[in-house]
Amino acid sequence: MYSLLLLNLIIPFVMILVGWILKKHPVTDMKSHNGYNTPTSRKSQEHWDYAQSIAPHNYISLGKILGVIEIILNVVFLLLQISVDAALIAGACVGAGFLLLGFYKTDTEIERKFTKE
Repeated sequence: MYSLLLLNLIIPFVMILVGWILKKHPVTDMKSHNGYNTPTSRKSQEHWDYAQSIAPHNYISLGKILGVIEIILNVVFLLLQISVDAALIAGACVGAGFLLLGFYKTDTEIERKFTKE
């Protein structure tokens, strides 16, 4: 039953995988609707290009941090004998928070760069 806690590692794995794919195959065309696609990144071609250059790094680094946090949380949940359901819900909430943090961090960096100019 505790093997279900491995599900908590899906979000960090996907974050790292998507970051790696975006890094290896950057999207240059805004109209393709692929890549890091938010209203902030679509403001201009310069915004788009900058977003495509920083988003992969942000998601890979946050995915690695989240992976370590999830492993530590899972060990703590096992030691405290927390129910698997509660551990999965907590892991999903932490993972969703990191996903939102990735968007926030990337959009904030884009806006910071273009408000200075």
